[in-house]
Amino acid sequence: MINDFIDAMIIGWLILFIFWIIVILFVYLRRPPNSKLTKKITLNSILFFVIVLGTLSFFRYAIRFFN
Repeated sequence: MINDFIDAMIIGWLILFIFWIIVILFVYLRRPPNSKLTKKITLNSILFFVIVLGTLSFFRYAIRFFN
Protein backbone atom coordinates (compact mmCIF):
# COMPACT_ATOMS: atom_id res chain seq x y z
CA MET A 1 0.00 0.00 0.00
CA ILE A 2 2.82 2.41 0.83
CA ASN A 3 4.44 1.59 -2.52
CA ASP A 4 1.35 2.81 -4.37
CA PHE A 5 1.27 5.99 -2.30
CA ILE A 6 4.92 6.81 -3.01
CA ASP A 7 4.48 6.04 -6.72
CA ALA A 8 1.51 8.41 -6.80
CA MET A 9 3.55 11.09 -5.02
CA ILE A 10 6.39 10.73 -7.54
CA ILE A 11 4.00 10.96 -10.50
CA GLY A 12 2.31 14.01 -8.96
CA TRP A 13 5.62 15.77 -8.32
CA LEU A 14 6.78 14.98 -11.87
CA ILE A 15 3.62 16.51 -13.34
CA LEU A 16 3.97 19.54 -11.07
CA PHE A 17 7.66 19.89 -12.02
CA ILE A 18 6.88 19.77 -15.75
CA PHE A 19 4.24 22.49 -15.44
CA TRP A 20 6.55 24.57 -13.24
CA ILE A 21 9.28 24.42 -15.91
CA ILE A 22 6.75 25.49 -18.55
CA VAL A 23 5.66 28.47 -16.43
CA ILE A 24 9.23 29.57 -15.76
CA LEU A 25 10.15 29.27 -19.45
CA PHE A 26 7.07 31.29 -20.41
CA VAL A 27 8.02 34.07 -17.98
CA TYR A 28 11.61 34.11 -19.26
CA LEU A 29 10.50 34.24 -22.89
CA ARG A 30 7.96 36.97 -22.24
CA ARG A 31 10.25 39.05 -19.98
CA PRO A 32 7.73 41.25 -18.18
CA PRO A 33 9.21 44.58 -17.05
CA ASN A 34 8.30 44.27 -13.35
CA SER A 35 9.21 40.60 -12.95
CA LYS A 36 11.20 39.73 -9.85
CA LEU A 37 12.12 36.32 -11.19
CA THR A 38 15.88 36.05 -10.94
CA LYS A 39 18.17 33.21 -11.85
CA LYS A 40 18.78 32.52 -8.16
CA ILE A 41 15.07 32.11 -7.43
CA THR A 42 14.67 29.92 -10.51
CA LEU A 43 17.57 27.67 -9.59
CA ASN A 44 16.39 27.42 -5.97
CA SER A 45 12.90 26.37 -7.03
CA ILE A 46 14.23 23.78 -9.49
CA LEU A 47 16.65 22.53 -6.84
CA PHE A 48 13.75 22.20 -4.39
CA PHE A 49 11.79 20.05 -6.87
CA VAL A 50 14.83 17.89 -7.60
CA ILE A 51 15.54 17.36 -3.89
CA VAL A 52 11.93 16.33 -3.18
CA LEU A 53 11.88 13.99 -6.18
CA GLY A 54 15.21 12.52 -5.13
CA THR A 55 13.97 11.97 -1.59
CA LEU A 56 10.78 10.29 -2.79
CA SER A 57 12.75 8.11 -5.19
CA PHE A 58 15.15 7.14 -2.41
CA PHE A 59 12.25 6.10 -0.17
CA ARG A 60 10.67 4.22 -3.05
CA TYR A 61 13.75 2.13 -3.70
CA ALA A 62 14.59 1.71 0.00
CA ILE A 63 11.10 0.41 0.82
CA ARG A 64 11.11 -1.96 -2.15
CA PHE A 65 14.60 -3.18 -1.26
CA PHE A 66 13.65 -4.08 2.30
CA ASN A 67 10.32 -5.74 1.41
